Order: sequence, then C-alpha cells, then structure tokens
Amino acid sequence: RAFAAVVAEFDMPRALPDALLEGLAWDAEGRTYATLSGVMDYSARVASAVGAMMCVLMGVRDRDALARACDLGVAMQLTNIARDVGEDALENRLYLPTDWLDEAGIDRAAFFADPRPSNAVRGMVKRFVIEANRLYYRSEAGLAALPLECRPGIYAARYIYAGIAGRLSMMDY
Repeated sequence: RAFAAVVAEFDMPRALPDALLEGLAWDAEGRTYATLSGVMDYSARVASAVGAMMCVLMGVRDRDALARACDLGVAMQLTNIARDVGEDALENRLYLPTDWLDEAGIDRAAFFADPRPSNAVRGMVKRFVIEANRLYYRSEAGLAALPLECRPGIYAARYIYAGIAGRLSMMDY
C-alpha cells in the first residue's frame, strides 16, 4: 500500500514498477540468459527500472536524464554480477551468458559444483567490467539534470560501484 501511494503521489509510470517486478520474477524462476543481450534485458528490469523510478521520485522527467539513469542502473547490476559470479554459482544461480560458457567449454553442473576463477571465467568477468565501465562513463551525462541536493548520493553510488569494478580489475578479475 505504501508503494502504491508513492506511485500515485509521484505519477510514476506503471511500466517502471512492472518492469522491476518482472525482473524479480525472472530471478525467482532461476532464469538463465543465453547472451549478453539477455543479461542486459534482465538488468534493464531489475536495475534500469530502479534508476528511472529514482529520477521520477527526484522530479526528473527529462528523457536523456532518464536514459542515463538507466545506464547507471545497468552498470551497477553488471558490477554486481561480476563481483558475485562464484557466490551465485554456489547457490546455483547463473548470470553469465550461457553462450560464453559454451564457447569456453565450461559445463554448468561442474561450474556450479566448483566455481573457480579459471582464465575463461576471469575473461567473462572482465567483459562485464568493461561493459559496466562504458555505462558508468555514459551515465555521467545525466547527473547534471538531477536536483542539486540529490547529486552527491547518486555520485557516491556511481563511484562506489565503479570502485568495485576497479577492484575486480586490480584482482585480475
């Protein structure tokens, strides 16, 4: 009820919470993604939707700013995925594109049983970090459209998550 009241008060487009709920349902299903594009579809639902909803709550409706908030959300989600590859595998969750695993000759059941950071897995994590970094940079163009009092928190989140990606790079992925 509280969330419904916020949606009504801020005239939030219904598509945004619906997208988030769809992404959460995909998680509950244990869905996997064949391609990076599929992972991006998932990330748009669970992370871009949050970025766009935050913009709405800040009173920002500019299309470009919303698009950059979506970029930031996806960058942060890709960073989460990259950081949590091993932990997710131990819980039988997989966000790495299955075509990447197939190309590397990695059997999913074996990976779930022993998710060691092989060179192939490190390469996949690196690909996620590179894509996340591209989106972090692109997202910066939208930060100036945010209300001044909101910018420090969003800048902090952006740099903290980019720092996680940087740490993964320093650890050789």
